[in-house]
Amino acid sequence: MACFILYIYCNPFGNILAVYTVFSASDVGPCRRLSPPLNANVFLRKWHKIWFGLVRHKNYVKGIFDFLKLLINCLLALYFKLSPNFNQTRRFFDSMVYKDVVAWSSMITGYVRVGNPNYSLELYTKMIDLGFDPNGFTLSAVIKACCEIRDLKLGCGFHCVVIRRGFEENNVIISSLIDMYGTNYDFSSALKLFDEMPEPDAVCWTSVISALTRNELHEEALGLFYTMHRRNGLLPDLFTFGSVLTALGNSGRSRQGREVHAKIVTAGLCGNVVVDSSLVDMYAKCGVVDGSQCVFDRMDKRNSVSWCALMGGYCQKGEFDTVIELFRTMGEVDLYIFGTVLRACAGLAALKSGKEVHCQYLRRGGWRDVIVESALVDLYAKCGFDNYAYVIFRQMKVRNSVTWNSMISGFAQNGKGAEAIAVFEEMISEGVKKDYISFIAVLFACSHSGMVDEGRKYFLSMINEYGIKAHIEHYSCMVDLLGRVGEVEEAESLILGAEFRNDASLWATLLGACTSSTNPTVAERVAKKMMELNPDYHLSYVLLANVYRAVGRWADALEIRRQMQEKRVNKITGKSWI
Repeated sequence: MACFILYIYCNPFGNILAVYTVFSASDVGPCRRLSPPLNANVFLRKWHKIWFGLVRHKNYVKGIFDFLKLLINCLLALYFKLSPNFNQTRRFFDSMVYKDVVAWSSMITGYVRVGNPNYSLELYTKMIDLGFDPNGFTLSAVIKACCEIRDLKLGCGFHCVVIRRGFEENNVIISSLIDMYGTNYDFSSALKLFDEMPEPDAVCWTSVISALTRNELHEEALGLFYTMHRRNGLLPDLFTFGSVLTALGNSGRSRQGREVHAKIVTAGLCGNVVVDSSLVDMYAKCGVVDGSQCVFDRMDKRNSVSWCALMGGYCQKGEFDTVIELFRTMGEVDLYIFGTVLRACAGLAALKSGKEVHCQYLRRGGWRDVIVESALVDLYAKCGFDNYAYVIFRQMKVRNSVTWNSMISGFAQNGKGAEAIAVFEEMISEGVKKDYISFIAVLFACSHSGMVDEGRKYFLSMINEYGIKAHIEHYSCMVDLLGRVGEVEEAESLILGAEFRNDASLWATLLGACTSSTNPTVAERVAKKMMELNPDYHLSYVLLANVYRAVGRWADALEIRRQMQEKRVNKITGKSWI
């Protein structure tokens, strides 16, 4: 049949008259009633019913060209369906003498589907230049292309075209616009579009739920899901459940996750690889790794998402050995799985296993990824090979904040404070966005290198210049830094002025510094504060008794020892291996 259509296309005016006479008189109906784009299978199914007849002369010429367009679009549909090479489809499209808006829309949509959104936008521009008016399918395709390339400005331009051409009530186009705004983190515009819809269908509900999930508005996304399901009576599909499970996983709601799991079973969607992979990911992010493993074991087909989700759950739980075992049992390795396995190797400081994974990554040949290479930097730094980590760091074409933080932390952990600060300064000069982890790393480097002035400078700049709120980890680094150089009074003042002034871990850090301090007054205050916050912490009693003995207050020292016995606070015996 395809050969027959091709023969007609190549010899239109020699053979089309007889064929048109046959086809137009059949029970398929006039050609103009078949709404494009046509499915080639319709043509095949109806062919055996064609019978000869006559048509009126005034419709004959117009019918010939309608039928010719039908055949050409039918053949284009066959190329889309059967040809594995999209370039062949493009060559056929370029060879077409007459192209209508259906053919243009098919090609534009095809480029989006095969992952070439820029080509679809170029084709749209060419189509407009030739004087064709876009239809709903065309606009939906180019809006999806804007979504793929993350171009909010261009997407807003197409939104104006939608309004100007009167497609505001087309649910397919509005759904594409909601996706576009959500992908570009403009959730307010996505919500406004959704609220203005008179009767949104399930696809539109799914689009707005997905947009809220992408913008980490998980509460709002879950609220819309329950509204859609209970009030409007719309049935969620697998994409709706996928977005909802992502929101539940990111918010750590395992109980509600089980409820949604039950709804999925009721809807008969269990066994779908997309839904099952989302369930594995949800349970893993909620810390219910047993639930992830249970769903994973029941899956008939597993993809890279399900493997990566399960391994990520074990990695998050600290079961790094299990991650490495799973990696060795799976077949083809996905890009993101390399990053997860390397994190597990770094957590175990398993250099040999890490090198094996590194070799597999290199054997892919030319496959570069910032997540994997950042994990390699972290692995070698944690294993003590900061020089290897630095070589990988320098060879990376793209670096993100995780890469920089890993390199700074790696130098700091290996006692190279000057190198860590040099990398941090380079990070500042290149304009890389710094987060609270970046400052933990550089303050840790200052603490272990005794760089007091630099530590004070970075701590103040973090709060005043970058507007980053100081966490317990930042205060702990500063208290440790000041305590190491004997500035225990300044460290005490820093804790008293902090939001976390009653956190026992900060006072424990300062208490450790007081063991080597020559200031008995501060040591006494810190020990008493620590006894108040954590009465069972033995070091508080030991330190206070030692302070009293140092200044000759023997009776007070004996009283502290008596309190330890009454409260049954035992001094932990030290151990060493020879």
